[in-house]
Amino acid sequence: MSQPNTAPVVITGANRNIGAHMAHRFIDEGFAVIAQYRTATEDIERLIARGAITIQGDFADAKASLAVAEAIDEALGAADAPLRALIHNASAFAPTADEVLQAADQFQAFFEVHMRAPYLLNTRLAERLSEPDGRPGDIVHITDIYADHPAIDYDIYCATKAGLQNLSASFARRLAPGVKVNAVQPGPISFESWVDDQQQQSMLDATPLGRTGSPDNIYRAVRALMDNDYQTGAVVAVDGGRRLGR
Repeated sequence: MSQPNTAPVVITGANRNIGAHMAHRFIDEGFAVIAQYRTATEDIERLIARGAITIQGDFADAKASLAVAEAIDEALGAADAPLRALIHNASAFAPTADEVLQAADQFQAFFEVHMRAPYLLNTRLAERLSEPDGRPGDIVHITDIYADHPAIDYDIYCATKAGLQNLSASFARRLAPGVKVNAVQPGPISFESWVDDQQQQSMLDATPLGRTGSPDNIYRAVRALMDNDYQTGAVVAVDGGRRLGR
């Protein structure tokens, strides 16, 4: 384990999969972690046992998102206490509903999670973002390779992830030079239960490296962005080359 890092890392959607893995890995490296989650899981219990500060809340609307931002700010303590990184991992994922009103509800829900919540948290917490020695802090948006290469059956998901990626570029310009803002595009890391074996194999066949990635591949991309003090506005694909076949 590295020497303790005094400025915490915030990870949204830390209750499962990539978010939970990143939270544990940051703790391994000596970072304090503030983990936002909507639904409690065993991973949240393990994070609490390891000393993480956990914040339960959702991103259902602007009021709820601002409540999470305020809770993070309160957890940081003193007004001049820095925040090392803000990692937007929370996500909503599903194929677009066939019924138009149901699809419209999905659009609103995905917009809240993928776009409005990151916008509000970035805006509320930007002044906190710096390293203890005064170097820039980091914002990392976890988007998707579908942000650039949308899938028809997931068009609402893709559109709102593309919006998040565009916000990343906007904030990179707005917050420079005090904060670096970058995006990571995961490719196939894991499959949801509704993706059948044939669909899974078809996706892997179109991936040059021929396999799914792992949550640790995403973590390492995030850490590389944090460690590079001359990289902002970047979009880093971690997809085994999947986007090349789209």
